[in-house]
Amino acid sequence: MLTRPTANGGRAGRGRHPRGVVHGLLVGLLGAACSSAPPYSGWTPEQLYEHGQRAFDEGDWGEARRAFERLVLTFPGFDQAVDARYMMAEATYRDRDYLGAIAEFRRLVDLYPDHARADQAWMGLCRANASLSPHSQRDQTPTMQAQRICANVGGDFAGTEIGDSAAAIAGRMTDQLAERAYDVALFYFRRKLFDSAEIAFLDLLCLYPASTSAPEALERLIDTYEEWDYDEPVEQIRARLQRTCPSPPEARGLVLPAPGDTLSLVRSRAPPLR
Repeated sequence: MLTRPTANGGRAGRGRHPRGVVHGLLVGLLGAACSSAPPYSGWTPEQLYEHGQRAFDEGDWGEARRAFERLVLTFPGFDQAVDARYMMAEATYRDRDYLGAIAEFRRLVDLYPDHARADQAWMGLCRANASLSPHSQRDQTPTMQAQRICANVGGDFAGTEIGDSAAAIAGRMTDQLAERAYDVALFYFRRKLFDSAEIAFLDLLCLYPASTSAPEALERLIDTYEEWDYDEPVEQIRARLQRTCPSPPEARGLVLPAPGDTLSLVRSRAPPLR
């Protein structure tokens, strides 16, 4: 079907677009092109560092992470690149991305082991791993990892603020592991599965002799031996620990009564049955 000619000789529906429409299309295309530019495009390393520092100070952890990441990737030779990398790791930790923080702290200590920030990064590794530790009723593999790392940091930096802080965290992780071990042993004890309870209590005393659960474990182990009508249950415990533990638990904080002491001394140190 033929279309009706228009007044200017063209065909209906094929007229030229008004200039305003064309202008709007061009503006839209330019805006889209600009919006696709990478974030912080054209920024100097100094600008990125200052911006990241400001975001960090304001608690905007996501923005701090983005700015510092852009800096270390684009300007790895910048004078404060290692400081930026540390602050990126710290912002990641404070943003509760603990696995990401572990990766960033680990990368820093591996790449720059002699830098002044490395000491803080080791402490960051300890804190981030400890933050992954679950409730004592759940799988304690992350807690064991945190305890090992924090104990190593505490030993490597003994006598310093970092060493003291790491040792304190390691102690908390040890207590949590011991609490889990005690709950398992107590499960057997309450069901009168005394063979299994004995093994579990002895393991706890071997592995975590200075833990807050050790006095309770010692008390329940004495009760176990009394169920078996053992004479001198404390001496039985001492003998078994000497046979089964790789190193003397008493040298690592376990308190056992002297041969002449009464069992009331042991029981006075143990909290009531949980």
